Amino acid sequence: MTLEIAVKAAAGAPELLGDCPFCQRVLLTLEEKKVPYKSLLVNLSDKPKWFLDISPEGKVPVVKFDGKWVADSDVIVGILEEKYPEPSLVTPPEFASVELVSFWTQI
Repeated sequence: MTLEIAVKAAAGAPELLGDCPFCQRVLLTLEEKKVPYKSLLVNLSDKPKWFLDISPEGKVPVVKFDGKWVADSDVIVGILEEKYPEPSLVTPPEFASVELVSFWTQI
């Protein structure tokens, strides 16, 4: 089944993908997991009614899972990881936290 994903269109070029890192994260996840999808490019400066019907807040990305539109890239990536566990894109626990050390504490 092909998923539908509403993503930001480029400013001044509505036929091209825009510069939204949240949309790009979800699209990269779909690509890595080889999940078929159809992109629906949305001009965020002039949001069409169909888009506001599925995303009343007017935010992207929004993906249609089992007939229901889901927003928020973290939620979407989590659902993709559950539905399509291979390959796993979950960060291994040993790399999940990065400790920042001040330069001055090392002197």
